[in-house]
Amino acid sequence: MAISVNGGPTASYANAAFASATICSPGSTSSCVTVNGLLVDTGSVGLRVLASAVGSLSLPAVDASNGSAAYDCVSFVDSTYMWGPVLGADVTLGSETANSLPIHVISGSSAAVPGSCSEGGTAANTLASLGANGILGVGSEPTDCFADDTNVCAPGVVSSPLPVYYTCTGDTCSPAYMATANEVANPAVYFSADNNGVIVELPSVSGSAATVTGSLVFGIGTQSNNQLPASDTVLTLTCGLFTTEFDGSSYGITNATKCTGPGSFIDSGSNAYFFPDATIPLCPSNTPYGNLSAWYCPSSTENLSATNYGANGTSLATSFSVANAETLFTSPSTEADAALSQLGGVNPTGYGFDWGLPFFYGNNVYVSIDGQKMPSGTPAAPWWAY
Repeated sequence: MAISVNGGPTASYANAAFASATICSPGSTSSCVTVNGLLVDTGSVGLRVLASAVGSLSLPAVDASNGSAAYDCVSFVDSTYMWGPVLGADVTLGSETANSLPIHVISGSSAAVPGSCSEGGTAANTLASLGANGILGVGSEPTDCFADDTNVCAPGVVSSPLPVYYTCTGDTCSPAYMATANEVANPAVYFSADNNGVIVELPSVSGSAATVTGSLVFGIGTQSNNQLPASDTVLTLTCGLFTTEFDGSSYGITNATKCTGPGSFIDSGSNAYFFPDATIPLCPSNTPYGNLSAWYCPSSTENLSATNYGANGTSLATSFSVANAETLFTSPSTEADAALSQLGGVNPTGYGFDWGLPFFYGNNVYVSIDGQKMPSGTPAAPWWAY
């Protein structure tokens, strides 16, 4: 399926890959809409689409375990959140179709959002606030509530429902248990074939480029075009994360039982390399582009290297570069470019090393899905490989 780093529907979203999906009422071939500008995100799971983009469709509600219509809440590292109903749809991506897929329709209103969902954050529920018409989450889990082979939202797993799925009476919404079959799911798992993972393929970018086109390939080892090269390194995951060693520090899970520690991850939904470094200067807060103090602004391009380690003992040294973000954002030669291969910023404390979209330029990144059958000779999922 074609993907494009092109600024997205707002023409202003740097380092984000976008795709399209055809969304239909279940069983219908005529009650359909094609939604463009979906952010391809290997760091989350599930199709989440703005209500305004699918408002013409009549999609059925998906129920929580108590028999009432379910609502989903998802939050992100940048303190934004999304809230809205879980609805059923047939979704076509490229030539593959996921029938009766539970999707998250993002409500345009935050009036009834419970405090346990919003937690003082900002709603990303419009095109202006999200910069996309939705998120296509194709991460390493089958649904958005799986953690280490366990559905933590299912009845009987935890003593009380987690603040992920809710049911509502009027404007009062409370957490509810959710069966696996009804959770917002990785679309790939619902394909009849090629359903064990995805590959994000983007070409190399030297410095910056106005736009970049590539592919999201479905399946690993299921077709001639999705074989895992023997030269690629497979990094198996602990708690969905691996370890990055950078500048004398290690960013990995320190307690696998409790999944604590600042683990590292590969995330196409992040638009930069986000990592801690006390030596690289930060950008000023007062610039023509706004407050850039979360970005790195070295006086000259920093050429860096880190080593990634999988739980299976494999390792791979990886080089990357970080340029001056203020220059990238404001220079006439780069300010309109959608692909910035040397953009870096500070990751919040405790979040380890985030290998964002710049990492994907020139790397074919394989994302296997937990619980799905893997090709012979490869470890059990989940893992990333490149």
